[in-house]
Amino acid sequence: MKTPASAIIALAILAGANAPAHADPAADFLKGLEGSWRGRGSAILPGREKAERITCQVTNDYESGALVVKGECASTQGKSAVSGKLSHAGEKFTGSFINALQGARMTKSAGSLSGGNLVVSSSFVDNGTGNLTRTRQVIRKGGSGFKADFFIYDNASGSFKPSGSITFSAK
Repeated sequence: MKTPASAIIALAILAGANAPAHADPAADFLKGLEGSWRGRGSAILPGREKAERITCQVTNDYESGALVVKGECASTQGKSAVSGKLSHAGEKFTGSFINALQGARMTKSAGSLSGGNLVVSSSFVDNGTGNLTRTRQVIRKGGSGFKADFFIYDNASGSFKPSGSITFSAK
């Protein structure tokens, strides 16, 4: 006995009605960074030429299409508050995971998911001197945490140079 074509179409429509909503990779990536995190790594701090060991504690909340980051990082030089905000519209990202450039404002930012990693490039202007700093942040998920790599653009070489790396695990 043959099943009529109309019955097959009706079954396909019913199956589609029960299918899960369309996946949103950008939102899923940011939601995967929610929670309280402890991180260790190294970074070149303002006014220093060599990387120093740092530890960070951050709390990330996903709200209204953005990951809001609040916390503090510490080195042998002391503690400082850190914050950031990564927003997305569709597959495009803007913002900064951690902005440690005190007294600077973001003038431009663009990012996307690439090979399962979030890559965001931003430009900041120092409010006091007017100097422009270009940064790149790469966020990689792995295991039970994630890793954030930071880069600063070097005008002399025309390329981004590593300026820090922090590996985060759940608190």
